[in-house]
Amino acid sequence: MSLREALRTVHRDPRWWLHCLGYGALASTFFGLPLAAGFIIESYDNSKRGYPTPLPPWTDLSTRYLAGVFALVIDFTFFILPCLIVSILAFCSGFALALALGGPEGLLLVFLLAAALLACMLVVLFMLSVAPVGRLRFADEGRIEEALSGETLRWALHQQARTIFLRARLTSLLAYLPAVAVLGLGLWLSSVQAPILALLGLLWLCCSAITYAHLVVVQLYVAAEREVGRRT
Repeated sequence: MSLREALRTVHRDPRWWLHCLGYGALASTFFGLPLAAGFIIESYDNSKRGYPTPLPPWTDLSTRYLAGVFALVIDFTFFILPCLIVSILAFCSGFALALALGGPEGLLLVFLLAAALLACMLVVLFMLSVAPVGRLRFADEGRIEEALSGETLRWALHQQARTIFLRARLTSLLAYLPAVAVLGLGLWLSSVQAPILALLGLLWLCCSAITYAHLVVVQLYVAAEREVGRRT
């Protein structure tokens, strides 16, 4: 599926922008983040069922909240937890190396190396697409233990599936550009001491743009899953 086809599918719902703004507002409060994640999970399920407008309505919020909690657990397991482990290992080894080198120059060098290692880890995990594949399995089977199992990792890294999911991930990068632009604007405004209300508004818009990007990701990965199924 191309990016244009994914966008067209999302835009079939005339209220797509209202969904993005609403769930973006919920996500910006942190406590409403599971509702936004659950909305994406239901969009996975509707897309896999072949619904012409895969964006779910504002109903059954308790089930959506629970599904969102499980979706965040999947993201934590396959994305955040590995980054935390790498960060701790880099800090411990870097601290020992800084003590051995001595001086502020050694400490700065270690800090830069650790930051570069963490950045590389973030890029690798993002491109491997294990977390979106875990969400796919959870939306398909509804069993969190299956989504968190090693089978998810094996499926995402299978030779044929890896290439297809990588293509979907590369295609999805353009969908994140609005969120990146809003984030950049927010960082610039914070540096010039903009009013707090303006920064909160940009936080809302950034979360809304991320929600929109995730809806596009849903379409790309559901199509990628179907292609993997045809080839295996």
